[in-house]
Amino acid sequence: MRLHLLYPIVLLVEIYGSATQNQVIVYIFKPLLMPILMLIAYNHGVKNKWLYVALLFSLGGDVLLMFSGSKYFLLGLSSFLLAHIFYIVLFLPQSRFSYKPILIFGTLTGAYLTLLYPHISSEFKIPVIVYCAVITTMGIVAASRNISDSYILILTGAVLFIISDSLIAYNKFYQKLYNEAFLVMFTYGAAQLLILEGWIRQEDSA
Repeated sequence: MRLHLLYPIVLLVEIYGSATQNQVIVYIFKPLLMPILMLIAYNHGVKNKWLYVALLFSLGGDVLLMFSGSKYFLLGLSSFLLAHIFYIVLFLPQSRFSYKPILIFGTLTGAYLTLLYPHISSEFKIPVIVYCAVITTMGIVAASRNISDSYILILTGAVLFIISDSLIAYNKFYQKLYNEAFLVMFTYGAAQLLILEGWIRQEDSA
C-alpha cells in the first residue's frame, strides 16, 4: 500500500478512536502518523534534517498527550514546542522580513490570548504564553517564505497547525468543544501532511 494512501487511513482510524474514546485504537494508531510521514519524506529523498527532527518531536508530543494529567500535558507541550522551533529553523533560510505577517499573526495571537488568559490556571500561564509566542513565530516565518512553488502548501499547513493547537487550548482552558477530537486531529494531521508535501515539492523543484 502506498504511504500517501496509508497516512489518511491511519489518521481517520485514529480520529475515530479519539472520538469514541477507544484508547486501544488511539494507542495503536496515533504513534504511527509521524513515522509514516518520515518514511514518505525519506522515500522522496528529502535531505533537510530539520524536517525529520520536527516530525520526531511531533511524535513525542503525540505520544505524551495520549496520557492524562498536568505532567504529561506540559511534557507534550514542550515536545510540540520543540517541533515548532525546528519548523522555524527549517523555514527561516527562505524567509524575508515583512511587517504584514507580523501584524496579522501578532494581532490574532494577542486577541486569542486576551480571551484565554483569565481562564488559564497559574501553572500553565507562562508555558502557554511561551508556546503561543513560538507558534506565532512559526506562522510568521512560514508566511514570510520567498518560495513560490511550495508557499501555499506550507503556509496552509502552518496555519492549520496553529488552529489545531489553539483548539486544544480552547478546549482545555476555556470551553469544551463539540467534536474536539475530530477538529484537533483533522487539522493537525492535515497540517503535518501539507507541510511535508510543500517541502517535497520545493526540494523537487530545486
